[in-house]
Amino acid sequence: MGNLEKFLEYISEVFEIDQSEISDELTPDDIEVWDSISHMDLMAKFEEEWEVTFDVEELTEMETIGLIKKALIRHGVKL
Repeated sequence: MGNLEKFLEYISEVFEIDQSEISDELTPDDIEVWDSISHMDLMAKFEEEWEVTFDVEELTEMETIGLIKKALIRHGVKL
């Protein structure tokens, strides 16, 4: 499984949505279960999977799926 597939799988799992519903524009307002706890759960999965570490500022700026993707790319993850 490639990185993009893992990325989508983790989002689908944590936010309890079908992968076909995932788009870069999605925000916490669009996903009922996207709260601070599920956000941190998702970030922990990404940090463990790709051995990256997000600082507090990055974590608070990831307000869309697209911004999460960009943060991972900045850390060298090829999506």
